[in-house]
Amino acid sequence: MNKPAFSHQFAPDATLLSASALDAQRPWIERGHNALWLIAALWIECALVLLISNWSRFPGLVFSDPDDALRLMEVRNFLAGQSWFDVSQPRVNPPFGGPMHWSRLVDLPIAGVIVAMRPLFGDRMAEIIACASVPVLTLAAMCFSLYFSVKRFIGTHRAVLTVALLVTSFPIMAQMVPPRIDHHAWQVVASVGVLAGLLTLDPRKGGWIAGASTALWVHISGEALPYIAINGAVFGLRYIARPEQEWPRLIRYVGALTLCSAVLLFGVKGLPGLEAHCDSMSPPYLLPLMAIFPAMWIGHKMLGDATVARRLAPSIVAVAAASAIFLGYSPECLHGPFSALDPLVYREWLLAIPEGQPLWSQEPATALIVLMPSLIGLGGLIAAVWTEKDADRRFDWLSILGMAIGAFVVSVMVLRAMGVAHLLALIGNMWIIARLYPRIAALPSMAMRVPLTVSLCLLTPFGGAALSSKAASILTNTPDDVPEKDKSTGRESDIVALDTLPMSTLFAPLDIGPDILLRSKQSIFATGHHRNLDGISKTVRAFLLPPDEARKIIKSTHARYLIYMPKLREIERYAKIAPNGLSGRIAAGKPPEWLVPVAVKGARTFRVYRID
Repeated sequence: MNKPAFSHQFAPDATLLSASALDAQRPWIERGHNALWLIAALWIECALVLLISNWSRFPGLVFSDPDDALRLMEVRNFLAGQSWFDVSQPRVNPPFGGPMHWSRLVDLPIAGVIVAMRPLFGDRMAEIIACASVPVLTLAAMCFSLYFSVKRFIGTHRAVLTVALLVTSFPIMAQMVPPRIDHHAWQVVASVGVLAGLLTLDPRKGGWIAGASTALWVHISGEALPYIAINGAVFGLRYIARPEQEWPRLIRYVGALTLCSAVLLFGVKGLPGLEAHCDSMSPPYLLPLMAIFPAMWIGHKMLGDATVARRLAPSIVAVAAASAIFLGYSPECLHGPFSALDPLVYREWLLAIPEGQPLWSQEPATALIVLMPSLIGLGGLIAAVWTEKDADRRFDWLSILGMAIGAFVVSVMVLRAMGVAHLLALIGNMWIIARLYPRIAALPSMAMRVPLTVSLCLLTPFGGAALSSKAASILTNTPDDVPEKDKSTGRESDIVALDTLPMSTLFAPLDIGPDILLRSKQSIFATGHHRNLDGISKTVRAFLLPPDEARKIIKSTHARYLIYMPKLREIERYAKIAPNGLSGRIAAGKPPEWLVPVAVKGARTFRVYRID
C-alpha cells in the first residue's frame, strides 16, 4: 500500500530525534531547565531568612554601622533638595558642613524606593521599606549576574552551584544584611561585571563590559583602585599570550575604563570633581588613565604585535607615562588616602577600625575566617588549571586564578576587601566540590557516601569559615563566638530625646554622630569620615587630652553641649588609652567643672553636659 502523500509531514525527523534523545540523557539542570527558577528560589530563601532574622531592627532602623545611618541621611538631604553634585553634610560643623567622598550612585536605588513608596506609606515607612529591600535586591543582582557571568564557561549546573556557594559566604552576605545600605555590596556586584567581561567570548564586548564595570566600581569606592592594576595586568598578560584574540579586549578595557570614569566623574560630581583627592576617582587617577589609552593604541599601531617585545613596549611606555603624570600631579597620593590625618588620630582612631587593617593585625579567628575559604578556592583554581586539557579553557582558568590571587593579596592588606577575594575563590570551591561529589556518589557503600557527602560542606565558604573559627578557638583557648556588640544598644530611641535641648551643635563621639543627625534635629561637630580632618582631629584629641587642654579645643568648635556615651566602644577606648584624659575623667565620675550635667528625659544610654 502506498503511504498517503501527506504522511511525511508527520514523520519524525531522525536528526531531531537523535538530538532530543541526546538532550534527554543529560542531567535536567545541565539542559538549562528551571535553572533561573533555582537561582530565584535561592535568592528568595536567603532574602526571607535575612528579612525575618532582622525584623526587629526595622521599626527603629537599627544600623550595624554608622555609615549606613549617614547614607540614609545623605539620601534624605538629596530628596530634600540638596544638589546632585553636593554630598556634604550641612549639619556637620555648621556653617561649613562636613565634606564627604561618597558617590551619589549608591543613593539612587535607596532614593528610588523611598520616592515610590512615599505616596502609599508615608515618609517613615518608605525609608524602612527602602532600607529593608535594597540590600536583598542587591543580593538578587549579585546572584543573577554571577550566574550569567560563569554559565557559558563552567556549565549551567556548575553555575547554579556557584551561586549556591555564594549565599554561604559570610563576608559577602554580611554586606547584604538589611538594613545594610552602604556601598560595599555594590563593589562586589561590580567585580562580577569584570569577571563577565573576562569570560565573554567576543573580546570586543568583553573589554567594554570589564572596563565599564571597573569604572563603576572605582567610582562607587576608591577601594577599587588596586583592582584597576590587577585587572589590567590580567588582560595585558592575555594579550601577550594571544595578541590577535586579546588585543581587542585589552584596548577596549582601557578605553571603556577611561571614558566611563570621565563621564561618571563629571556626570556625578560636576566641577567639584576636578579637585584632587587621593581617596576617590579624581584627576590624580583619571589623568594617568587618559595617558595610557593613546600610548597603547599608538604604540600598537606603530610596532604591531609580531614579537613579545613589540607587544610589551606600548604597555611599558603607557605605564611609565601614567606614573610620571601621577607622581608629578599628586605625589602625596603615594602615601594613601589617610596620609593627611593627624598622627595621633591615625594611631588612636584609624588603627582601631579593624576592617581597614591588614590581616596580621586581626584576631586569629578573624584571620582564619578570611584565609581558609580563599585558600581552598585558590587551591581549586590551581587544580583546574593543572588538570584542564583544553587550551582555551585552561587560558580562562589561568586568568581567573590571576585575578583571584590579586584580590587575595588585597584582602590580606585590607580586611574589608575580603568580599571580592571570596567571590573569585567561589569558582575554585565549586570546582573541587563538583569534582569530588560524583566520585562520592558512585561509592557502593551508603556508610561511606553519607559522611563523605556531608564532609563536602567543609569546602563551602561557610564550612571553611566555621572550621577555621573553631580551630582558632582551640589553638588560642578563646571562645569561638562573634565579637561583642556595642553595649550602648538602645541608643537609637534615646537620641530622639536630644530634641528637647535648644537647637545647637553637639560635641559627640565620632561613632554616634550619624545617628544624632538621622534621629534628631541637632547638629554635630564631626563624624568618623576622613575628609573632615579638623573635626576628627579635634574630637579625638579632646577626649584623650587632660580636661584643661580639652576645654580649649572644644571651645574652638562652638559646640554648646557635650554628649558622653559611657558604654560606647569608642569612649571606652579613649578612657583606657588616657585615664587622665577628658573621657577617662568623666568615666571615673570626675568631670571637670566646665561641664555642667543636664537632665534630659529619656536619655538612658548617654549623658549630656552643657559646655560652660
